[in-house]
Amino acid sequence: MDALLTALYVHLDDHVLPSPRRRRGRPRLLTDAELVCVAVAQVLLSCDAEHRWLRLAPARIGHLFP
Repeated sequence: MDALLTALYVHLDDHVLPSPRRRRGRPRLLTDAELVCVAVAQVLLSCDAEHRWLRLAPARIGHLFP
């Protein structure tokens, strides 16, 4: 799954999503590509309950999105 999420992130970041514009204020915690990858991982891991996902995510994909 790591390879799939990495490939998805690279494809989204390079080809699909527009480059982020510089904005005032706090920097974003997640990019759009990271957010999509986290959502895809949630579906692939069959976590339909939010509390289960929050407990499972750091162990399964925490190393990909620190």
